[in-house]
Amino acid sequence: MLVCFVFVAAHAQSMKMVVTKNGEVVGRYVRTNSTTYTIDIQDFSTVPKSGHKVVVFKASAGQGIVYRNQKRTGNINVRKAPKLGSKVVAKIPEFDGVPDTYPCLGKVDGWYKIKIDGKIGYVREDMACWDGMDTF
Repeated sequence: MLVCFVFVAAHAQSMKMVVTKNGEVVGRYVRTNSTTYTIDIQDFSTVPKSGHKVVVFKASAGQGIVYRNQKRTGNINVRKAPKLGSKVVAKIPEFDGVPDTYPCLGKVDGWYKIKIDGKIGYVREDMACWDGMDTF
């Protein structure tokens, strides 16, 4: 089975998102015309400007999701604190197909703060990727 993904700006730290008035994410912002926003979810689509707005999501603000860097092999350690000597609280396993995603709770000194298996921990930025929304 061949599985292909289009990862958007894998090491981006901010991304424009289109959200509803209630803050629900509808897609990644692509462009604007007079009456609509063009968004990217997995394919391009449009939504009316009315009832929607463009917001910049940031990893440092604890928005979006984190998933493992495809180029890394083996389990990836999630640590209790954002430093190498810190206790390992969980591991992100290799994936076969669609990667698992974890809520991004912020970014500190090159480490993403995530929630995994009900625990809060940190994963090194080079071991993971951030995105404004989960489309996997």
